[in-house]
Amino acid sequence: MKKKQFILFPLLALVLSSCLFDTDDDGLSSWLSDQGMPSSYKVQMVTVSDLKPESVRLNKDTLPRVARARGAFGASSNLAHDVVFDFALDSAFLANLKAADSAKSLLFLYLLDTYYNFKYLPSDILPIEEDVKLNVSWIISDKLNDAEYLALASITDSAWFSDLESWKSKKSADTTFSVSINKNDSLLTIDMPRALVNDVRKNVGNRRLQLRLSAPEASHLFRIYGSGSSYFPRYRMVAMENDTTYSYATYVPTRMATIASNHEECSDCLILHGGVNESIEVEFPSKPIMKALSDFYGDNFPYDRGDGFDVRQVVVMAEVTFYRDDSKGDSELGLPIEVVARSYADSADTSVLRYEDNVLDLPRVLESGYPNMVFHEGDSLSLQVTAGMRDFINRASDGHSFKMTMHLERSVLDAKDSVYGNVIKDNGDTSFVFFPYQDYARYDFSTIKTKPATLKLWLASKRGETDKKEVVKKDSVKSVKTDGKKVATSTARGGK
Repeated sequence: MKKKQFILFPLLALVLSSCLFDTDDDGLSSWLSDQGMPSSYKVQMVTVSDLKPESVRLNKDTLPRVARARGAFGASSNLAHDVVFDFALDSAFLANLKAADSAKSLLFLYLLDTYYNFKYLPSDILPIEEDVKLNVSWIISDKLNDAEYLALASITDSAWFSDLESWKSKKSADTTFSVSINKNDSLLTIDMPRALVNDVRKNVGNRRLQLRLSAPEASHLFRIYGSGSSYFPRYRMVAMENDTTYSYATYVPTRMATIASNHEECSDCLILHGGVNESIEVEFPSKPIMKALSDFYGDNFPYDRGDGFDVRQVVVMAEVTFYRDDSKGDSELGLPIEVVARSYADSADTSVLRYEDNVLDLPRVLESGYPNMVFHEGDSLSLQVTAGMRDFINRASDGHSFKMTMHLERSVLDAKDSVYGNVIKDNGDTSFVFFPYQDYARYDFSTIKTKPATLKLWLASKRGETDKKEVVKKDSVKSVKTDGKKVATSTARGGK
């Protein structure tokens, strides 16, 4: 068999998953050695059940987003999306347009065919055909001198986004056009409303035109290529005499953005949306975790000697499991969706939020799929929080709680694939486990506030004979299978 090249998943995780959970002593010793831990350390598991959060917070996201690669407009999962274009119009053609007998303008958009025609999706998953009522609003600047006109290209995204948050257009109009999405025609040609054409025509000199499109009543979200892509949007103005075109100019947007509006009605619900930068922050109290460690090891937690750092054990892996109910969510693609965790860790006395890596438990994945998914079989969601929990336990003497966040990520094409990531084969083809684009889905995580979580800790103990009140003898450690994993577990003090 030819060797595969892994893109997303670190080799370390594969080594750990194949060795630690199958209690491969040689493999585990090697991994511990790579981490700077003596191979004599025993790996033991502690379970903290009925762990209730002391606070849960939903971080919404309605800020503009850069749309250089792709943008979107329409509605999906109680989010409405507008797309905004920023054009620099030169004085030469505006003079011709004003002098013309009549005029019209067109906006050309290209549907994101790499999304709609992705060959690994089921063929019937995106058959969209819809008549869409499009709302159009715009802002035309005062006359610009040449220096001001050239300076339009140097406006930063952050400055533009600040202006977009207080968008105040002078004009608005409605137009209806037919959108038919199919594999053979990805070009959308939109006739701009007469009010916009007349407003542009009456101006001469260099101008800045900001154009905003929305379709809040649409039943779909329409994904298009962005301003920096190969299939960039184009705005065309046409000067006509006797209904015949005699000249036209085509403009490419200087910049482009997508803005989402949250239309959820439940203010107390923990409804998380995909495709935007929304997250849920969960904060767990330290007391029940410290008590479980104290009961297991037989000595006091947190550690209060020396510099206050507790380094008697290292967290090899940590996993928190939440109850989930898929019935209150919805998605565009109908595929399982990965949930990604981040946790807080100290960095030079500053709390930093970092992404967590995942360690595969292959027997579990092959049997029931990745545990960090929603819209999939089962009623639980398990997220690994190893780095954050390691930092939390080592620094527990300062009294801080454990905080983590979660957000919706990519759709999963093969929930039981043995490789956590897309794979490039030797012939250059790619085997996809994850869909390259996020689903603008919604999921109700309100049960986090009412259903307790379970925390599992796999710990490599570094305790010497004098560090423990009760010594765990070698012959008291045995291999136990838990949730599809084999771990070295102490039977002397509360091992599970």
